[in-house]
Amino acid sequence: MAANSAVAAELQAQFDRAARLEGDADWDSAAFAYADIYRTALQIRAVQDAIVALRGQARAYRQAGLFDMAEDLSELSYEIAHRCGHWRDGARALNTTATVRHVQQDLAGAAQLYEQALALARDVGDDELIALAAQNIGIIQNMAGDFDGAREMYLESIAAALRTGDARSALNAYMHLGMVCGDLETCMEANLYLERALELAEHLGDRMLIASVQTNRARPLLHLGELEQAERALDAAEAIIPGDGYPGTRCHIVHRRAALARLRGELNDAEQLALRAIEAAVAEQLTLERADALDELAMIRAEQGRRPLALAALRESRDLFQTARAYGYARRVEDRLAELSGAAVI
Repeated sequence: MAANSAVAAELQAQFDRAARLEGDADWDSAAFAYADIYRTALQIRAVQDAIVALRGQARAYRQAGLFDMAEDLSELSYEIAHRCGHWRDGARALNTTATVRHVQQDLAGAAQLYEQALALARDVGDDELIALAAQNIGIIQNMAGDFDGAREMYLESIAAALRTGDARSALNAYMHLGMVCGDLETCMEANLYLERALELAEHLGDRMLIASVQTNRARPLLHLGELEQAERALDAAEAIIPGDGYPGTRCHIVHRRAALARLRGELNDAEQLALRAIEAAVAEQLTLERADALDELAMIRAEQGRRPLALAALRESRDLFQTARAYGYARRVEDRLAELSGAAVI
């Protein structure tokens, strides 16, 4: 019994070391560490530990961009879990395979695997995985333009995260929920959820998330005509981010300031801010942020009476949304193109 306890303790120490390497983004070392655990687990017939080690190695290879190897290992993890009746680990392996597909932009394949993982997680009562898989399904539905479906997934994710007491997971789901409510133009609801996300971010003391939530809060506030509150949210976000950090958030701040200037009738300032947001997005290779900023630029130019330039900005925005597979947003831009041009989009 003592020998077994010593082996278990050693294996746990190996897992802790691998997790530290993964946390430090040392993907090669983490992959080797998980491979060592897998070999040890096989030798002592610790099947569940072998399954978990394979999943860890798959995550490390995914982060290193070795997608084929990552998928092979996560599928092997699932196969062993499935054959041995370890359903919870099987669900988690399916989710890992889904993330490999997701980062490669195979959104249909990722969604199918996330849904399988979610169904199995519900069966075994794995709230941690329910929160994660439901949120990932919501993100894909959001991109496809199924905003109502995404809203339902984010709500399920929040419920599961609250059951586990995982504040960070709940925070991310609240933020996504607030954003999709903005897409649904239920702006009071969006602001409510984003305020809850902000409370959680401040409780965690995560500066990056605080800045991101404050920036996202500005959008429904602008739609509600609460311009002073929106400006304060943007000021708060900008005050805590480093000058060379959080490029996506910085692009969004400038973009929202452009919208704020437009709503105040300061169209020349608005145009300069929108152009700055576009330049920053191009420099950082941020496709969605660039598409968003071009959409704002189109609104500004339409109000300036520069219709051909507004149409050109909208066409570029639509093309970029399509490139990023954000088809729901692309369709909305197409509708605006049709409205602005007075004819069907060709």
